[in-house]
Amino acid sequence: MTKSRKVIMLKENHLFARAYRKGRCFSGKNVAVYTMRNYTGQGTLLGITVSKSRGNAVKRNRAKRIIREAYRAFHPFVKQGFIIVIVARQPCIEAHVSVVTSELGELLERAALLDE
Repeated sequence: MTKSRKVIMLKENHLFARAYRKGRCFSGKNVAVYTMRNYTGQGTLLGITVSKSRGNAVKRNRAKRIIREAYRAFHPFVKQGFIIVIVARQPCIEAHVSVVTSELGELLERAALLDE
């Protein structure tokens, strides 16, 4: 495996909203993935969201850490030039990292975001 590039996090609310509105959605049991082209030329941006209805701050932060770790396994193989927003669903709060990693890999493959 080659040395990985740094994950660039998505922080602007208008880009999250644009991904929800105009992006394609791929959903699974634990996470949903919204993707769209990034025309700003900043490479691939990753955003992670967990709704307040999923639990208190401890549970939400745990879910974000699990998703971040799951994405880290695929980051070197993700195509450049996309905005990816990963939304945690309720089962993700209690799920193990390996379960979320395998599901995220399937969703990224279905979205055609992984290099061959």
